[in-house]
Amino acid sequence: MNSKEQKRLVITRKLMENAKEQTDLPSELEQDLENLELQRRMKQLELESKFLKNQNDELV
Repeated sequence: MNSKEQKRLVITRKLMENAKEQTDLPSELEQDLENLELQRRMKQLELESKFLKNQNDELV
């Protein structure tokens, strides 16, 4: 294998690694968004629970 072929192989490998990183990134962002949505939902449920407890305390 000559020097040009080796350089081409190295460049191709780098390009493939970069492409893989770029395709991995959206799935990581998607996971982050799902986690944020779950955190938001848990906070909402916590607030609803406090509200219902207060309502219940007022009725008793």
